[in-house]
Amino acid sequence: MNDTGIVAQSPNLVALLADAIANGPNWDARERARDTVLAERARGVLLGLACGNLLGLPVEGRWHYDIAYRYPQGVLFIDPHERDRDLDDDLAQAVELAEAFLSGDDYVRGFAGRLIEWAWVNGRGMGGTTRRVINRMRDSADALDAARLVYEQSPIAPNGGVMRCAPVAIVRRSDPALLISDSAATCAVTHYANTCQWSCILINAVIALFLNGVEPDLPAIYASARADGCPDLQEIARADGILAYALDAVAAGENPPAGTAWLLDDHGLIGHTLLAMQFGLWAATTPLGFEDALVASVSAGGDTDTNAAVAGAVLGARYDTSAIPRRWIDCIPQRQRIVSLANGLLTMGRR
Repeated sequence: MNDTGIVAQSPNLVALLADAIANGPNWDARERARDTVLAERARGVLLGLACGNLLGLPVEGRWHYDIAYRYPQGVLFIDPHERDRDLDDDLAQAVELAEAFLSGDDYVRGFAGRLIEWAWVNGRGMGGTTRRVINRMRDSADALDAARLVYEQSPIAPNGGVMRCAPVAIVRRSDPALLISDSAATCAVTHYANTCQWSCILINAVIALFLNGVEPDLPAIYASARADGCPDLQEIARADGILAYALDAVAAGENPPAGTAWLLDDHGLIGHTLLAMQFGLWAATTPLGFEDALVASVSAGGDTDTNAAVAGAVLGARYDTSAIPRRWIDCIPQRQRIVSLANGLLTMGRR
């Protein structure tokens, strides 16, 4: 995998997203309804991410057949004790990213500083790449150079960037150029691989379109990204031992497989960014509703909390908070803080 720096521009994808947003629903004719729907979807993004993270925690790292044996109906409940625990890393880093945007400072450097502080006071569930980058940040004159140096030593593409990227989609939902550049830049704070950056860009493009009331055209999004320099993600997935069913379908002009059987194939590197991204792409088009889709994501095994966090963010944007089971929402720690962050990102995005 070759590093090509931080993705700054993607003109074809910008044009596609801008056209889709401009030709979406006629929000002006029902402004109050637009604000209500948009707010519920934005909250759904962060609450859906939280539910996926929490639902997948008890079975993280297990194979799907082990999960099926222990939970014949699937994992249907979030441990209520999570309400009183520190945030796990998927949700915690998404919260830190949201607060970096709302702080009014340089949000990229601010996010780096917040991650250092988070690692000191919490750090629950932190991945190996993130840990190595943060340790180097502490000793570096330029914290933003740490991820590049770690990547040069170990050129891999873990999922620690895509799991937390959704706040960018909320705040940049109406500005495709900033959506792309900020998705890449905030990912590269810890995950410098070009593949990681494009995973964040593609997932955030999907979320932003849902927030704008537009059904994402996944094949068109991927084709535009490829025209802008996105690497051949199918080839990379196969080379790294990752299932590529969703990517193969999208590259062929189709939606990901509608069923869930493909999710149960052996995942190879379970913490790969392209695997988590494909869960998000599948969540954008699956005929399953919010609850069934998230349970299926967890039942697939592997890095269950992260795959379900990515799927949950997409599903939350697609279906909004009304589709999230109350029994799950009641178990989310710091729920009011998370809702306030969604509201704040919405307001910031209107400026």
